[in-house]
Amino acid sequence: MRVFLAAAFALASVDAATRVAVVEIGKSGTVRRTTSRSNDASPDGVASFWSALHGYGRKLQHAGMPVVPDLFSRPESGVVVGLTGVDLDNMPQLNALMTEEGSNGVVGHMEVAGQHCNTMLRNVDNVASVEPATLDNAFKSQAAESGISALKMQVTSEIAADVDSQIAADLEKLRVDAAASGKTVIVHIIVEEDDGAARRRRLARRLSEDEEQEEGDEENNDGDEEAEDEDGEGNQQQANGFYGYGYYNSYGEWVTPYKTMFQIQYFNVVLWTALGLIAALFFAIYLMINMPMMADTLLFGQSALAVNAD
Repeated sequence: MRVFLAAAFALASVDAATRVAVVEIGKSGTVRRTTSRSNDASPDGVASFWSALHGYGRKLQHAGMPVVPDLFSRPESGVVVGLTGVDLDNMPQLNALMTEEGSNGVVGHMEVAGQHCNTMLRNVDNVASVEPATLDNAFKSQAAESGISALKMQVTSEIAADVDSQIAADLEKLRVDAAASGKTVIVHIIVEEDDGAARRRRLARRLSEDEEQEEGDEENNDGDEEAEDEDGEGNQQQANGFYGYGYYNSYGEWVTPYKTMFQIQYFNVVLWTALGLIAALFFAIYLMINMPMMADTLLFGQSALAVNAD
């Protein structure tokens, strides 16, 4: 029985995921999206990003993360909103924040495999457990504080719609207040999906990836066929496109007086390296020709005379 429960828990942890959306409210430029194509992160990596951004604890962020703090700008405040038991299918506005980047102030996303909302919240000193009735006041008070603080809420299907609309309204109010005061507030929204929602989402993602893979394979096959059809015209395209003027010799090879960029670079490197070595050689010979000869050197046999004198 214990083995069965352990296996079930392991499968659930594989399907479950904790996602983090970084939302910049107010003056932009304190958080940057990197060129990393992967949103994968770890709880320690998320904590290192928070510490580097808000200046608490260690300042060194883990490498390879999708979002990084700006080197010169810092936000005045940071609020972590931790939501557990979430089904994003019932929260469309929150779902947009967790999936879309570049709109509504969303700078980037991070995704941690497994359920790690509470693990990440342990890295924040000020964590308040709230209910839907107290969410508005708690969010507003913590956004006014300096540094980083956190809210934690358990979301059920009964209150999912209310929490969704309330979070959207709080972000809009915070956006208006930040614009009036000129401050920057970073909201880190942590969504820990329940097992069923995470399993459905991962299944839909795998199906979508399979469809994209099939479409990519079809496009590659079409491209190969087109390449085979155009193989006979390749030499003519080469003549008319890149190399310009040229002709075919008696062996059927394309001959052109034009040089490629690699050939030009290689010629210049070899030429100037050879000229530099020749110049250094002649300069050394010149110095040896004008080198003064001293009377007590071996060239004049003075050492032999000194031996015979004894």
